[in-house]
Amino acid sequence: MIKLLAIVLCAMACVAHAQTFPAKPVRLVVPFPPGGGVDATARVLSQKLTETWKQQVLVDNRTGAGTTIGTEIAARAAPDGYTLLLTNNALAISAGLYTKLRYDTGRDFAPITEILSAPFVLVIPASSASKSVQELITAAKARPGELALANTGIGSGPHLAGVLFGIMTGASFNHIPYKGGGPAIQDLIANRVQALFTTPLAANPHVQSGRLRLLAVTSAKRASGLPHTPTIAESGVKDYDVSTWYMLLAPAKTPQSIVAQIHRDATIGLRQPDAVKILGSDGAELVLASPEQTSELLHAELKRWSATIKQANLKPED
Repeated sequence: MIKLLAIVLCAMACVAHAQTFPAKPVRLVVPFPPGGGVDATARVLSQKLTETWKQQVLVDNRTGAGTTIGTEIAARAAPDGYTLLLTNNALAISAGLYTKLRYDTGRDFAPITEILSAPFVLVIPASSASKSVQELITAAKARPGELALANTGIGSGPHLAGVLFGIMTGASFNHIPYKGGGPAIQDLIANRVQALFTTPLAANPHVQSGRLRLLAVTSAKRASGLPHTPTIAESGVKDYDVSTWYMLLAPAKTPQSIVAQIHRDATIGLRQPDAVKILGSDGAELVLASPEQTSELLHAELKRWSATIKQANLKPED
């Protein structure tokens, strides 16, 4: 009888908590600097949740150490829904890349929703002799380690997309890290590097101007914004599938009622036409997955990128 009473009281407390949440401003940690895709998504989300909750949702950009500083802040926050994290694939990649993290990605977060999914694209100089993914693979195998594959930093999404591409094809590339996508694209146009995985938004102007050649998208299915561009899997690399995702999370042990409320309100807000227009502007697909689906994705990505990083013997940049 006492146990039953305790369960009822706990349930009543959870309901009361959900009904009053949020009673104060909410912090949305973004482990990236202002201006990028994750930050832009956070701004849209914060606006929509602020409108719904009548409480400020404040974006807090906490950069550094390959996104791990901001991620640790969120992991160590009180599990009450008042500190959230919005991040991307770096969450899963960092777990495999850094050996001394002060948080456990798989245990210290309660996934709320996968907001967006977007493919990378594989582009080469327009002057390249390769006209397809298979021709690029053949060229790389003929000159092992000589073809330069640019990326936007060790452990970045484009870098890991290229590493996995090499592993799955058996082609050896010389991976060249850059401080950002702009310098990498300029060197690609000048043929100082021979290939690059990047975002459709970054590549499209140069593809349309004829300076770069678009070979494929990295997702399992063709991108809605690039319906005539084949996937890498379609191009002969069976089961290749890499997409960047944007994910909303709370600290572990956040009450399920709070997680459910945040998921519901975020989903309603981000499905509004003005939000959809902004979020889909760079070719991303709106997902808004359930907490359970998002948890499955995170754990699958942790497993995949840990294995990829170990196989390639990757080390973080100093």
